[in-house]
Amino acid sequence: MSQFFSPKEVALAIGVSESSLKRWVDKGLIPAEKTGGGHRRLQLDAVLRFIRDEGKGLANPEIIGLPAETGKIVPAGESAQAEFLQAMSSGNEATAKRIILDLFISGMSVANICDLVIAPVFERIGDLWRCGDLEVYQERRACELCGRVIHELRRAVGSGPDDGPLAIGGTLDGDPYTLATNMSEVVLRDAGWRATSLGHMLPFDTLRKAIENDHPHLMWISVTTIRDTERFIANFNVLFDTATSFGCAIIVGGQALTADIRQSLRYTTFCDNLRHMEAFARTIRPRDRVATPITSPEVKF
Repeated sequence: MSQFFSPKEVALAIGVSESSLKRWVDKGLIPAEKTGGGHRRLQLDAVLRFIRDEGKGLANPEIIGLPAETGKIVPAGESAQAEFLQAMSSGNEATAKRIILDLFISGMSVANICDLVIAPVFERIGDLWRCGDLEVYQERRACELCGRVIHELRRAVGSGPDDGPLAIGGTLDGDPYTLATNMSEVVLRDAGWRATSLGHMLPFDTLRKAIENDHPHLMWISVTTIRDTERFIANFNVLFDTATSFGCAIIVGGQALTADIRQSLRYTTFCDNLRHMEAFARTIRPRDRVATPITSPEVKF
């Protein structure tokens, strides 16, 4: 689906005249790009950011590829979570996407959307499946749907600023769970980083190569399960040493990182939730990209 739309399409989506829309573009309120023929095109994330910042609504959201009714309902915290649970359990993709986009457009941070709506609902679906209140197919369908919902949120946020610092991350070999790392990517993009998830089941060696080759300022690692604790600790600390030599911060989180394990690990910070990660990422966001390795002291916990 296209991420770019003409001023006419965006004007129809918002419910204003094309001349009003073009005035907003001319004032720089909505960034625009020009085609080879000189026609202006507006990117979806820039349009949604304008709607979010200016408190505009959406008259015809489907024109810019969004679910019908998006931007027309003011979401409330607990009711949004209950409605999202119902949509995920029943496989109602359009409603699930609409709820998350409504929260985003209303001004709720991506970290809060993930921590207060997506993550608890996904955990609740797992509980319902384990208790026999949801069938296996319903739980698996919800897993697939959750990935598409996060993709829709990623479209709304965009790819991050072109001049933003680079962040990469994922899960380690033996850890197949992708929800936390996918949410981390979108949260960091919303915080001004060029964040890219490398996926799941990543060996330590390849993460070290990623640091050496790409020189990120930040790497996040989600740890949901650990196969061999002793080997994990040894390999993780080698990864941290590599990151430190290149000036890269390491953020870790996940239910497998017990207090005992964390005492043996070296890392920059441990985050209990995505709001913590967002706050930390904003504090260390560098203005200028460092392209060569630097030496910095290890941070021990």
